[in-house]
Amino acid sequence: MSARVIPAGRVRIPLEDMMLDQVCFEYALAHLRDRRQAGKLPGYMEATLVANPGLARLGPVLPLGTEINMPEFVIIREAATVRLWD
Repeated sequence: MSARVIPAGRVRIPLEDMMLDQVCFEYALAHLRDRRQAGKLPGYMEATLVANPGLARLGPVLPLGTEINMPEFVIIREAATVRLWD
């Protein structure tokens, strides 16, 4: 079992028409440098909403210049199961 950490940080929305899932993906991708793993982070967007009370009231498309606190997120990866017959 191994663990990777996405560190906490602060992000400002740089473009118009960005949504929270895109912001979370780009932040995770910048730290993990693995597109597949950054795209499959269950609970990261929800953790970001918890870290930013009131963010959901802004709607699905975030206003330009909005500042978002990105939470620290630990990814625990278990060893792959090897099966003799698949």
